[in-house]
Amino acid sequence: MLVGAWGLVSFRMDSSSRPVKGYVWGVVLVAGAATVWSSQTDPALLPWGTSRLLGALVFTLLGLCLQLWEHRLSVSSLTGSVAVVVYLGSALVLGRTWGAAITGVSVSIAQVLARKPPIRIAFNVAQHVVAILVAATLYESLGGPTPPRVLDASTMVPYAAMVIAFFTINTAAVSVVVALSEGQRFDEVWLRIAWSMVGYDLIASALGLGIAWLYTIHDVAGIAMVVVPILFLRHAYLVNVQLQATNRELLELMVKAIEARDPYTSGHSQRVSEMARWLAVEMGLHLREVDSIKTAALLHDVGKIYEEFAPILRKDGKLTPEERQIMHSHPKRSAELVGTISNLRGYVHKCVRHHHENFDGSGYPDGLVGDEIPIGARIILVADTADAMTTDRPYRKALTYERVLEELEKRAGRQFDPQVVAAFKRSATVRRLVVPSRQPQAVPTSPAAERREQLAAR
Repeated sequence: MLVGAWGLVSFRMDSSSRPVKGYVWGVVLVAGAATVWSSQTDPALLPWGTSRLLGALVFTLLGLCLQLWEHRLSVSSLTGSVAVVVYLGSALVLGRTWGAAITGVSVSIAQVLARKPPIRIAFNVAQHVVAILVAATLYESLGGPTPPRVLDASTMVPYAAMVIAFFTINTAAVSVVVALSEGQRFDEVWLRIAWSMVGYDLIASALGLGIAWLYTIHDVAGIAMVVVPILFLRHAYLVNVQLQATNRELLELMVKAIEARDPYTSGHSQRVSEMARWLAVEMGLHLREVDSIKTAALLHDVGKIYEEFAPILRKDGKLTPEERQIMHSHPKRSAELVGTISNLRGYVHKCVRHHHENFDGSGYPDGLVGDEIPIGARIILVADTADAMTTDRPYRKALTYERVLEELEKRAGRQFDPQVVAAFKRSATVRRLVVPSRQPQAVPTSPAAERREQLAAR
């Protein structure tokens, strides 16, 4: 989904979609009703003095500055900000109504200055206000003091519940609108958003309690004491995201360099990676396993970079037994390369090595049978074969989805895992991925081209 942005998540929504519009304005109405209710029931709303007004102004300005520094997350097209620690702290110090007001003002000004579309501004303001109000109300109902003067169980237990409520509402609200806008499943989106950076969220949320406690003791000066740790956490998160993005880009660059040797397989590994990911999602696999399978699918053919494969891939005629044996070694060669990267050893390495194992044991390199084959490898084999059949070639058009499905079902139980084939059949997303949309290559037919396709499917 791991809010990555410590709770403040926004994204590029499809504002032309009726379901998205209906959902967004529903959230706005809930936020309005919740604000009216809170203003009538909040015991911390009054009395107010100069010191509290100054505190509210400082909280608002700090939240605005952090909100303006929002950054892209490692999840979908989401962005986020560490300003949530300020919003949580303001609700603890000034009460839920003023906490929601500070949140709403900071988010709305930042989004207007960033020239976001009105519907996006409305959604992000509304869902943050709802999350703060519900979370702060839970904190109060569990006996949490406002403001917190002592950091003991009477404060920390209600605050922990407050944090969990905030992030649950925030991530769920965003996941629904992402799922509606991008045609994805809610559970898959929510898991990806909610878990990928959960550690950073927990650390940052602790600063929310710290900022409230320090303000209670040292007034406005207490807020300044927390600014440096907040900026340090933001920097640490950005470094982590950038490192992940760089590693992924390097892997994709390596794969593109390999596929550049053969124009007929250009983009093949990336398409297989995306298809394998959605097959894994359809089968209900855990998020981490889905990501590992996606990576393994991207790298499943990297062993073909070795020079020993080049003359065979270019050969026009029938392969000799020795040449066939060399081609059958490419999963092992790919796995050897993958194994040189420490964080890819283990499951990713196994999926790459065994992506040509057939379900009945007739595959290679180790002749594994059924469940002995990692589920990721079984998924990659189906995605690999489907992409080969649905890619235009000089000597024939891409096969239709129905024709591909027929071939997969015919070989289910022998070459392919029947459960993976069933997932392929029922997934609407996979169907969209395999429906031919690429134009045929304007290259003369050649036996070598046909041979390359046959080798790719083996």
